[in-house]
Amino acid sequence: MKVTVCICTFRRESLREAIASVCEQRLENHDIMILVIDNDDTPSAEKLVEGMQRKCPVPIRYKHAPGRNIAIARNAALDTAETRWLAFIDDDETAEPNWLARLLDKREGAVAVIGLSQAIYPSGAPKWLPECDFHSNRITGRVENGYTSNALLDGDFLRRLGIRFDLSLGRTGGEDTVFFREIHEAGGNIVYAPGSVVREPVPDTRASMRWVLKRKFRSGQTHGLMLLRFDRASAARQSILASAKTLICLSAATLLLPLSAHWRSWFARAALHAGVVAYLAGSPVVEEYRSPSSS
Repeated sequence: MKVTVCICTFRRESLREAIASVCEQRLENHDIMILVIDNDDTPSAEKLVEGMQRKCPVPIRYKHAPGRNIAIARNAALDTAETRWLAFIDDDETAEPNWLARLLDKREGAVAVIGLSQAIYPSGAPKWLPECDFHSNRITGRVENGYTSNALLDGDFLRRLGIRFDLSLGRTGGEDTVFFREIHEAGGNIVYAPGSVVREPVPDTRASMRWVLKRKFRSGQTHGLMLLRFDRASAARQSILASAKTLICLSAATLLLPLSAHWRSWFARAALHAGVVAYLAGSPVVEEYRSPSSS
């Protein structure tokens, strides 16, 4: 069986390590090919990919899909890949040697398999960062709350039903959340494979409570968007409920403030619920992808 590993990129030298980690995958009875989709206005990653093509035993294909919109890049991956199964990792991640094998082990009866994206914090990071671990991606609730930082997708299912990434969310973020919800609504089975691990170093630009709150607030806005798109009848009730949860979480954060770093978790949850309320009240979605450092 052939699998296309898709890596969407935008001006990141870490793409080199991401490609190298895919080249080192331990697989039996499967052929890997790598598809790099460059979302920059100019083909800035082309030379890097050409250099890796000479070193890597795995075939690598380059695709220029300009637009500074991650949804454009991901849709280009869906359009360009010719295999049934597509795997996605980010250009700032490295995959464990058994990453893809663990995803493939879970594919029976599934149209999407989600793995664990483990954040790696710098040695000098504040103690609360690894304690709270806001930056890792894992499934803790509904499995349809997926993400493309570590995922295996059945391309035949997506093509047959015309499921795509929403271009209007390509700069705000949340396009992958809506994408997996659409898979779920279409009857696609999504499973979680926590043994499939990719690792992502946390840069200084993200190692702050300000970044965490912005991301959580935007995630709440995405949840509000999905309420209007998939469950409009409950939107008003959910807005009231989210308002109450915001106040409860802020109260809990205030009480825990002198005791431990966990007040930050409650504060982050408050930002999430506030994002739901803000979106349902008509607030524009926070734009996350205005620069390479924020994506």
